[in-house]
Amino acid sequence: MTNSDLHGLTWENLTWQDIQAIGMALAERHPQESLITLKPERLAELVAELPGFAPGDTGPGDLILSAITTAWITVVEGEEDSSPYEYLA
Repeated sequence: MTNSDLHGLTWENLTWQDIQAIGMALAERHPQESLITLKPERLAELVAELPGFAPGDTGPGDLILSAITTAWITVVEGEEDSSPYEYLA
């Protein structure tokens, strides 16, 4: 996919702060990826590989990576999903 759009979002000059757009882009580009076992390092690599991604001067922190994972899951499963994994401690 080139710098295109999904649901009206254009993926140009994405930064770590564009959490929802990144989640949508990852869901589109990597539907086979296991979100349950995805390591933070791999997630950061997948984001960095997105077309139009401009990381800026700083890398992502744990909170940003967690938020991106949550956004990605929401795109894949929907906001009203009752996944059995969300209640595990």
